[in-house]
Amino acid sequence: MTAEFSNLTRSANINKLQSEPLDVLVIGGGIVGAGLIRDLTLNGGIKTGLIDQGDFACGTSSASSQLIHGGFRYISKLDIGLVRQSRKEREILHQTAPNLVKPIPIAILCYKDDPYPFLGVDFAARVYNRLSKSNPNEKSKVIRDCKRIETLLGPIATDGLKGCVVLWDSQVDDSRLTLAILKDAHQHGGIISNYVRFLGYNKLPDESDSMYQVSVEDVVSGKRFEIKSRRIVSATGPWTDKIWEKDPSYDGHPRLVSKKAKGVHIILPRCAETSTEVPYGIVAITQSEKTNNEKQRAIFILPGQYDTSIIGTTETTPENELESVCSSKKEIDYLLSETQRVYPNLTLNKDSIIGSYAGVRPLIANNGSQSRINSRSEFVSRDHLITDSQSGILYVYGGKLTTHRQIAEETVDYIAESLNVARDCKTALLPLPAAISDNNLMPNNIDMDTLKSSSIANDRDRLIQRYGMEGYIKINKLVSEDSTLSDPISEKLPFIKAEIAYSCWGEMAITLEDILWRRTRIGWTQGQGMDIAGSIAELIGEKQNWDQARITSEVEKYNKRIDLLNSNI
Repeated sequence: MTAEFSNLTRSANINKLQSEPLDVLVIGGGIVGAGLIRDLTLNGGIKTGLIDQGDFACGTSSASSQLIHGGFRYISKLDIGLVRQSRKEREILHQTAPNLVKPIPIAILCYKDDPYPFLGVDFAARVYNRLSKSNPNEKSKVIRDCKRIETLLGPIATDGLKGCVVLWDSQVDDSRLTLAILKDAHQHGGIISNYVRFLGYNKLPDESDSMYQVSVEDVVSGKRFEIKSRRIVSATGPWTDKIWEKDPSYDGHPRLVSKKAKGVHIILPRCAETSTEVPYGIVAITQSEKTNNEKQRAIFILPGQYDTSIIGTTETTPENELESVCSSKKEIDYLLSETQRVYPNLTLNKDSIIGSYAGVRPLIANNGSQSRINSRSEFVSRDHLITDSQSGILYVYGGKLTTHRQIAEETVDYIAESLNVARDCKTALLPLPAAISDNNLMPNNIDMDTLKSSSIANDRDRLIQRYGMEGYIKINKLVSEDSTLSDPISEKLPFIKAEIAYSCWGEMAITLEDILWRRTRIGWTQGQGMDIAGSIAELIGEKQNWDQARITSEVEKYNKRIDLLNSNI
């Protein structure tokens, strides 16, 4: 049965972080930090904590294309090792998080003027298939019949269409995957807290073993305190250089670049309704760059949650600070026009857009890294870099959603060796309880008949898909204790009030934005939850003892956040 993971848990964990020295402190609660602390806790023999200055996955790890991507595009770069690794990690995630990671067919459209030949794309797809032990039903195929393609994808542009190549990747709600990983680490003893900001650190003198004192701030209360840890690991994505700049070893050279690091997505109503059981994603080569003689790139048109489509992505330079990164007018116009080109019969304009979001990728700078960081040890594995500075701080640079587990495994291999702890990586084998529907998770005092007769039994499949069997059982218990929690939060949305209560009790949601934007993704639906933000804040206030001033403040902050993200629409 799931353990409580609430504001009370957070308070208790902050007390532990102040009073109990750690072996390892992970800074950063995105997908890589989550993978790290899970691996550390499952390994055994390593006392571990994790902090994040904001909510879990509040940066890049909730702003991706929502794909577990097998690395198809790396075939053209002949990086077969990275493709094979990505395909392997996809298969592992299908086994460990089957309720969250779902296969999706991707149709790569091939038009007459595209820079890549149709036969070349077909050949690359065949190579892609051979690099893993994929489900035999997921083999690539070539479709040349335009009518057949329209049946699968809807009324796409067919002028100059040579056909499409269909291959398989997977979709995932990135913020929920991050949360499921963190919850598993919590259940195995990890001391985890969001909204704790790293301020700095120093090495304690006269210690028989090296020990660092880390200064942090509880963002909620404003209280500052110290955490003692033998090792510190920075897994802060695009914020990693901010930590590096506070390192006594810092030599003035950043490790990350911002050029082409921002990825923007827009959310539209579902572009096409088809009769296919599994909706298709689309990849199309863009045309906008031709007028400027720039290199053409690809965009994704992917089925989103709640009858939406996610359109992305871009490679641009962020104009704002990381905390306030958002889509520019030019980026939105670009994605909208390219979508219109693929679906010429749709009426698309800025009024069509539900919302937009942006994230910054942690791209590694090519600046002679080995000599510039004065590292004690360093190794690069394709798309990421792990380096131990002269001050003893371990930095994880780069990485991506698909390979986060492998990155964590490599990092913990090094940590375990440095701590002289036996190494036993289990993350590829053990499933995530918050992401599976295994009936064995049911406690002895609950049987299937009880669940079938529940007032929320008709919503069972959706709830299990989102929260796993353990989450569904707890939501069912909340409803049995308070029948009003089975009420919908809105006539237009599928959510029930118990999901809001569960986000607070079992998912350490602290703010209204945590719930609307990351826990439920209501912020990705029509209206983005702004019309119901007040009623949801009132419900949270009942469960979390918010006064009216806090309720009003939370609604204002959420609306301000949405206004920022959509400021250029």
